Amino acid sequence: MSRRTLFRTGTGIAAAAATGGLSLYTAESAYATVPASQRFVFEGAGGDPVVRAKLHQPYWAMQSFAFDHVHGHIYFVQTKVGSTNGDLWVTRTDPHGKVLGAMALHGFDHGSSMAIQPSANGSPYVWLAGDWRSLSPGTAPNSHTICRIKYRDDGELDYAKDAGVWRFPIGLSDFRDCPRPSIDPYTNRLLVRYMGTTSPWRLALFDLPAVINNGISDTTPILAKRALPTNAEMGLSESDHFQGVTSYGQYVYLSYGGPPAKPSDPAKPSYLVRLDMNKAGASVEQVYRTRAGESLPGREPQGMAIWRSPDGPRLAFGFSSKISGSPDEFRATVFYKSDLTG
Repeated sequence: MSRRTLFRTGTGIAAAAATGGLSLYTAESAYATVPASQRFVFEGAGGDPVVRAKLHQPYWAMQSFAFDHVHGHIYFVQTKVGSTNGDLWVTRTDPHGKVLGAMALHGFDHGSSMAIQPSANGSPYVWLAGDWRSLSPGTAPNSHTICRIKYRDDGELDYAKDAGVWRFPIGLSDFRDCPRPSIDPYTNRLLVRYMGTTSPWRLALFDLPAVINNGISDTTPILAKRALPTNAEMGLSESDHFQGVTSYGQYVYLSYGGPPAKPSDPAKPSYLVRLDMNKAGASVEQVYRTRAGESLPGREPQGMAIWRSPDGPRLAFGFSSKISGSPDEFRATVFYKSDLTG
């Protein structure tokens, strides 16, 4: 089978499918100021639509999630703890975490970030990192591209072999490795977090149709690009691991934290971080310790996404929890914040 390295489609169709026909902001030229938007209040109101949900593969841990706002579904990515082959399960659920279907993926990624591009026929595109392999002998495997696939219940895809994988190699001059995608369903923009050559980690923001038509490179109009502050610059420890990223308007939101040594141990601190894509360097808008889900056994933050809910925008963030056994079982919980200001 031939490999798809780039998918081209009409920008109007792509934008309408991904946003339900709405657009809050107009596209800007490369490196223009991102239009001003509201920001989520971390201290504000929220909820927990999914609590301790058992996903398709209960022995694999949830890593990230995203919403299909057109059809009211949530998609979760699961990985086998300790696995090094890049295999994933994608689980489709209703808004409360009831499993509706699943799809097997081989050789893709660890699954720490994903995005959903809705489609009118109910089978959305799933955006993930891909090409899970070692680039040189003796080095650990990693992902090196962004890709998208068409979700299909009971489907199965191999990154290296199947034509059903649309591959987007990263052609940014400051790109080193390890890209992670997220889509803002209100602005129809693709955010990519990646390991950079000029700073440890970087963020780049694109209009999604521009990426679909032209790929991810310096020649594709870039709305904004900036360094991601280090853990020290955010006041976090090195054990506070990156666990998720998403964007809404001009702001980027990230999740940090880690699991306790044992499921019975107290939860470790977990943080929500907000950055402004119109600023640069070490600038940080807010670092907030969230107490959400602290009673979950083996609580570990996993994933962030913007939920375009019927009641308005929501900043969703997830946690994986663990039930000790032989083998251990995992559950998925999703919280959200809904207050906006600015």
